Amino acid sequence: MERKTQRAIEERSDRQIDVLLDADGVILGMRTTPLVEALARSLGVGAKLADSLDPADREFLAMTTRWVREDGEREAAVQIRVLRNNGRLFPATAICRLEGHAVHVAIRPDESVLARRAERQMRKVVESSLQGIVVRDMQNILYINDGHAKLLGYSSARELLDDRAGMDDTIHPDDREIVRERVKARMSGQEVLSHYELRMIRRNGAIIWCDVLATRINWDGKPASLSWLTDITARKRAEEELLKSKEAAEYANRAKSEFFANMSHELRTPLNAILGFSEVIRRQLFGAIDNARYVEYANDIHTSGKLLLDLINDILDIAKLEAGKVELHETPLSLTDTIRQCLTFVREHAAEGGVALKLDLPENLPMVLADERALKQILLNLLSNAVKFTPAGGSVSVRLGAGDTGVRITIADTGIGMEEKDIEVALSPFGQVDSKVSVKHQGTGLGLPISRSLARLHGGDLAIDSAPGRGTTVTVTFPASRILGRAA
Repeated sequence: MERKTQRAIEERSDRQIDVLLDADGVILGMRTTPLVEALARSLGVGAKLADSLDPADREFLAMTTRWVREDGEREAAVQIRVLRNNGRLFPATAICRLEGHAVHVAIRPDESVLARRAERQMRKVVESSLQGIVVRDMQNILYINDGHAKLLGYSSARELLDDRAGMDDTIHPDDREIVRERVKARMSGQEVLSHYELRMIRRNGAIIWCDVLATRINWDGKPASLSWLTDITARKRAEEELLKSKEAAEYANRAKSEFFANMSHELRTPLNAILGFSEVIRRQLFGAIDNARYVEYANDIHTSGKLLLDLINDILDIAKLEAGKVELHETPLSLTDTIRQCLTFVREHAAEGGVALKLDLPENLPMVLADERALKQILLNLLSNAVKFTPAGGSVSVRLGAGDTGVRITIADTGIGMEEKDIEVALSPFGQVDSKVSVKHQGTGLGLPISRSLARLHGGDLAIDSAPGRGTTVTVTFPASRILGRAA
């Protein structure tokens, strides 16, 4: 019987403490729930329940338990005060009934006490909140917390209400209408939850930004609007500064790009003169030069000038692409013929480096609509890179194919390759992958980004697949919309 009673107690989940008492009032068994564990710490199996009560309540409870034990069928409820470990008394209700040979006492905290305690705690939380909390209807402010007052530069809600005739005065004039519209929408049930930003006026006249989260509630049986306001002024200032910095950087970048794009003639004209005159001197077109060192110097001037012109051309090309000043001059082209023409420019370099060129160029591929100069620039950049970074004994393969999805040009080498993290570096302007070979072959690092930009200008793209020691495969694709027909 006692085991059955104990099991019944354990199955309870109410906010209460259950104890079993013998005839002397000693606790035989006890169960509590997490909600009232603090209250139960003064109780324990083997102790008398009366020892944990206010002395004035002990005899009253003892009489009640005897009466329940003698009657057997009755249940009695009495008000008691439990003595907690901290010396304070906690009001509760004890419901007594006979279960087997023991009296079962269910001790339930006084709900009104719990409610008042919860209310006090919640009030402390609300009043000490750093957020502003406002309850209002269309005409009146029903409640504001001290946090809202402090948000506006006041020490308390009372001080704010005494100082301001109307709470709308605290809202920026340009934002008052949106607040009224949102409150009206919530009051009518059209908008259950609102989330927006507004400006408010502090006591000293300063403007602050607030993030507002609002919802519809019932206040004294009537609909009202409950809002939580958080000061986000610092965040808004940071966003404004970031936006200004971004705009300034974009302006500077555009100015730089436009400057370089417009410098094409000014930079190329003197270089062309240097190249032309050095070519005349080194070839001795107007007569022999007695001193051979002059011829050597003329060769050096011509070689350096050509290198400088190539570098300037790359810089100007990327600047014009970034400035959006590159226009395509599209004509029908045979990709097979264009690739073969580009191969003639790298064939000698490949032979000198001991690199084999392998081609897979079907003759019956369709014509494409493209800018011939841009297409050749893409191919020459990719072929030159492949040959440059492939050691002696390696190979560079060129494959060409077309299908329903478009045209695909693949240039694969057996060179040094690169890490996956370095691919994006190589595709960024002036980015160069750190390696012994790249140091040996210095350049602007603009070949790949220029090629990708030109491919994208055609509606296509450029992708790289690479791994150290495995080589690099670059694939250039053009959309099917550029396919015109079969080559003759």
